[in-house]
Amino acid sequence: MSRAPVAVLAAWLLSQAGASAQSAPPPATRAEALEAQRAARELTPGVDRQTWLERALFFVEEKRVFQRLNPPEGFYPRFGSIVNGSGFGVGGGYRRRPARGRVLLDASGAWTLRDFRTAQGRVALRPAGRPVELSAGSVWYDYPQGVFIGLGPASARVDRVTYSLEGLDTYAQVQAQKARRFVASGRVGLHRMTAGPGTDARFPSLEDRFTDVTAPGLRDPLTLTYAQASAGVDTRDQPRNTRGGGLYHASLGVFRGRNGDNVNFNRVDVTALQVIPIFDKKRGVALRATATRIDPVGQSRVPFFLMTTVGGGNSVRGFEEFRFRDAAAVTVNAEYRWEAFSGLDLALFVDAGNVGPTWRSIMGADLKTSWGGGFRFNTNRRVMLRIDLASGSEGTRIWARLGPVF
Repeated sequence: MSRAPVAVLAAWLLSQAGASAQSAPPPATRAEALEAQRAARELTPGVDRQTWLERALFFVEEKRVFQRLNPPEGFYPRFGSIVNGSGFGVGGGYRRRPARGRVLLDASGAWTLRDFRTAQGRVALRPAGRPVELSAGSVWYDYPQGVFIGLGPASARVDRVTYSLEGLDTYAQVQAQKARRFVASGRVGLHRMTAGPGTDARFPSLEDRFTDVTAPGLRDPLTLTYAQASAGVDTRDQPRNTRGGGLYHASLGVFRGRNGDNVNFNRVDVTALQVIPIFDKKRGVALRATATRIDPVGQSRVPFFLMTTVGGGNSVRGFEEFRFRDAAAVTVNAEYRWEAFSGLDLALFVDAGNVGPTWRSIMGADLKTSWGGGFRFNTNRRVMLRIDLASGSEGTRIWARLGPVF
């Protein structure tokens, strides 16, 4: 083919592209324009403009790998940890959606390399035309290598022990989304649990170093009835890779012991998260603050395994998982994130937090702090893998997690 027809064809294609662009409404702001360019770049993967990492992540997104591994119906696999500190795990489940998709029947189980195990069954109903989901189910779990290092901010690492926790949580729940930005839920249930000797051979078992006084709830099985309610405002643009917006959420729980158990308490959890873009959504500052308080009723006691903790890959990252534990906790995180190139974001962060018997006691004490940097391998919609290197007063730690930190 001669060059003249090729030039004519190219000019015609460019004119058509220009006409299409003129027909589309322009973005309202510069940030929206940059976000549209980023999304368009992922949808039109020019090989000559993409790194190998971007091509790999785009392949995962374009081929809907996660959606194919997690189909709406049928068998599906489970990967990742069961709870913080459980290690990597595998499992699977099966789900069906009868009644034209308005009913969900789901059952699954998982096991980790540290021998943590869980199984659950769930039934959910979503009435047609109503932004509400009603569900009920049970979750069984067996965690044989829990971590306990004592209570309070002055606990010593040399006192670390291992314990097991087995339980069955049976619940009914309602989740509502009244509007695009408003979320709310309510839950009631019956939770049976028992703490006992741990199986991590690297550390002494809990009963060898602590008593029922220094580790409340050590010996006796516990049965709790509970009711929880929560509400919040969610304006995040992408919950799995937030580049703008925020989440403001609060929950209240009432827990009461049965069969003469002297375990009665109320719990409050508050979360405030805001991601602030700088010039465009390729860089920004992410801020998060969380606060938890557990208040015993009368002379009741709170079992140690139900108290709140500070430390770990999603908390103050310079300290090991569950490092500090008490009835109240406050955590503050700040991250500066920027796009190194498409498919990889870098981050610098500072964490601070502490525990105590009350919020007032925490405000009057020094906070535990850490700082560091990390990598976020991502697409426009989600963080696939996060790696953080954090340093604190007790050394340096590396965390590798699937998904974002917040």
